[in-house]
Amino acid sequence: MSVLNICLWNANGVNQHKLELIRFLDENNIDVMLLSETHLTNKNNFFIPGFRLYVTNHPDGKAHGGTAVLVRKRLNHHTLESYATAQLQATTITIKNRCGDLNLTAIYCPPRFKITDIQFKDFFGTLGQRFLAGGDYNAKHTYWGSRLINPKGRQLYHTIINRHNNLDIISPGKPTYWPSDRNKIPDLIDFAVIKNIDKSHITADTCTDLSSDHSPVLIKLCEQPIFVNPKVGLTSYKTNWLKYKKYVSSHINIEYKINTGRDIDESIRELNDIITSAAVLATPNKNYKPLGFRKISNREIEKLVNEKRRARREWQINRSPSTQLQLKSAVRKLKKALKREEEFNTEMYIKKLCPNSNKQNSLWKAQKSMKPPTDSNMPIRDLGGNWARSDEEKANCFANHLEKVFQPNLPKNNFKLSILPNTAKESLESFKTSPSEIIGIIKELNPKKSPGHDNITPKMLIELPNIAVEVLSLLFNAILSFGYYPISWKKSQIILIDKPGKDLTQPSSYRPISLLPCLSKIFEKVLLSKMSPFLHENNIIPTHQFGFREKHSTIEQVNRITNEIRKAFEHREYCSAIFLDVAQAFDKVWHEGLLYKIKKILPLELYKTLESYLKNRQFMVKVGDFISDERQIRAGVPQGSVLGPTLYIIYTADLPTANNVLTSTFADDTAIVSRNKCHILASRILAEHLSSVEEWLANWRINVNEQKCKHVTFSLRPKMCPAVKINNILVPQANEVTYLGIHLDRRLTWRKHISSKITCMKIRAANLNWLLNKNSKLSLDNKVLLYNAVIKPIWMYGIQLWGTTCATNIDIIQRFQSKMLRTITCSPWYMRNENIHKDLGIPMVKKEVEDSRIKYISKLRDHPNPLANALVHSCDQTRLKRRDMPAY
Repeated sequence: MSVLNICLWNANGVNQHKLELIRFLDENNIDVMLLSETHLTNKNNFFIPGFRLYVTNHPDGKAHGGTAVLVRKRLNHHTLESYATAQLQATTITIKNRCGDLNLTAIYCPPRFKITDIQFKDFFGTLGQRFLAGGDYNAKHTYWGSRLINPKGRQLYHTIINRHNNLDIISPGKPTYWPSDRNKIPDLIDFAVIKNIDKSHITADTCTDLSSDHSPVLIKLCEQPIFVNPKVGLTSYKTNWLKYKKYVSSHINIEYKINTGRDIDESIRELNDIITSAAVLATPNKNYKPLGFRKISNREIEKLVNEKRRARREWQINRSPSTQLQLKSAVRKLKKALKREEEFNTEMYIKKLCPNSNKQNSLWKAQKSMKPPTDSNMPIRDLGGNWARSDEEKANCFANHLEKVFQPNLPKNNFKLSILPNTAKESLESFKTSPSEIIGIIKELNPKKSPGHDNITPKMLIELPNIAVEVLSLLFNAILSFGYYPISWKKSQIILIDKPGKDLTQPSSYRPISLLPCLSKIFEKVLLSKMSPFLHENNIIPTHQFGFREKHSTIEQVNRITNEIRKAFEHREYCSAIFLDVAQAFDKVWHEGLLYKIKKILPLELYKTLESYLKNRQFMVKVGDFISDERQIRAGVPQGSVLGPTLYIIYTADLPTANNVLTSTFADDTAIVSRNKCHILASRILAEHLSSVEEWLANWRINVNEQKCKHVTFSLRPKMCPAVKINNILVPQANEVTYLGIHLDRRLTWRKHISSKITCMKIRAANLNWLLNKNSKLSLDNKVLLYNAVIKPIWMYGIQLWGTTCATNIDIIQRFQSKMLRTITCSPWYMRNENIHKDLGIPMVKKEVEDSRIKYISKLRDHPNPLANALVHSCDQTRLKRRDMPAY
């Protein structure tokens, strides 16, 4: 039977002991660390590699009290609801065990608060039927080995001996608290309360490691915890790709007989089996080391650790002032040595960083992990209000939530789809694909992309032999011929990523990432190439839609809006603009409505294939190692797919437009602008157009978040345009709005935009400070590269537009850049900023503005969209003394 190593320790402020704690965890092979008196707050960012941290802070939010649990990531576990009162703070996790789940709790009872046996009983009642609750109880009783009895110990004793509670004690039987005051006598207050754990399977002892007035208590529990195996792909850098190709070539069947859709499914299953078997055969097994510790061989530190242990033992024996001073000196020397070792290791790591290096020494990987966040594994509240804590419960909770999301919106009117005649048939020869076309698509695949549920990666497809590509061509042509999309390709595996700043206990606070089979994506690209000529011939994609289109960017779309606003300024007009927020735009697409629109524009063969592609799709949610059961998708375009964006554009292509308003769409981000010399007429024009938009939204079952939409009046004149309504709900009015990442204020001064970019750059620079500061050993070239690649793009975005702002605003950006470059180069005070820029080859901000203006004008002149091309000669400014727009 394996042993679970648990340690209880009152840290008296865990941040100051971090380096010691890292070493202690490794040397003693600790699996779970139960920490008391952590002194952490919500602003702390405590992190130890290889461990996951769960924290319960003091309820008043100040840096005192509190508990935490450090648990190895490879242990299969989940967190329970924390317990935080002034009398008691506790953090609990559940360890998955072969003989039953085990709850481990870190507990801290502050000494100045009274607590009754009823309160103890209620608390232990929240920990389940099998637990170990250890920490600093500040409770003394001879029953567990204390020198005397105090009131809190008496109350806890009554709780434990009550046979109905079925509790017991595990204690080292030695003093664990060593007060620095010689008038106070050491005593035992750190121990564990257990329930339904065989005492013959558990031992406890103290040790002299770690610097605190409390000794750590080491507990060895004979259990069989379940480990989470590391994520292992079918291939690795050791894969023998020649062996892989030979296996595929020798086992693949070039003469598939396909007569029905079932034959297509069976052929794809066989092909998947051959590819995965070849990958497994060509990849050597990776041997993972069992849970253990890494031996740290630093003789200086080993010597200092032994000196500290000896001094601590001597002080605990005689408690004389001289031995106390020796202990403090030994602790101080050890902390300094650990700090020096950490700085040396960091320095060596930074020196090895290179942009073209492997993963371990990659500069880009280092900048992403600049300040690791505190790991969180929050429980989720399900639809019934219950808590989902384990991976299985969370996966099912997310699946239930997403199943409701992937449903069409309810109809709001009596709109019905008319019956369309079957579209004309095209020759199947015109839709056939060739192996050379498929090879071209495969070469463009990103080998680093994640696989779908079939575990076939893009790298495995890139390495396929030519005979396998011929088989793919045969299968793709059969799919187009029968109009049947394979069932296995319609299954997506969803993982969820938390949205920053959201309540992580709600399923809606997580963003679903859909992983589809890579073979499916290749076929989708083939299908898209067959659809594109029909979309182009029939002018299906409207000119005002700039999303998911080649050579169309967000800048041109925002420029269209700012151009309209500046026209209003020039002619003393009011510009009334509404920015719509479409609710779950891609997830709520009505399939019947989408197929109706597809049938009007595409040949019958492509329509049938797309109909099969959309219907009976399924998804499953993966959390940790658990995968939920399959659920139906009844609405929406497939996330993560190649066709999804194009299908959404087709679905929204007939959005109503008018000559007296400007409509701007980038995917689902929609803005509608009207202008007039009268502020009332400007809003009236907008409201009249919104009525037709409302009807269109209702017909095609698209919902908008009325309270998240914004109505902004852009004008140099003082009045505000009257509010407008959507679905009889007033749209909130604002003086500024963020559209496609660019902040637009009422008078188009760009102050808000520049201010937000400065804030963002300061945060990014602070996180990168460990690489860019004057003491960093990172080479100057790499520092400049980091600035150009990570920080500079923040303010460069939209420079074609905000570059028209006044000189004082541009100077704000320039000052920030100058400070950053002086920090990077460690320049003395007398070095001129112009010389620093020149030496590093970085242009001044004003030069960047001018260069961007020239490039942008050239781009607009050659732009394929007439709306963007018209921006070059859209307005002649004569009245306003403003800087010209870059497009003029």
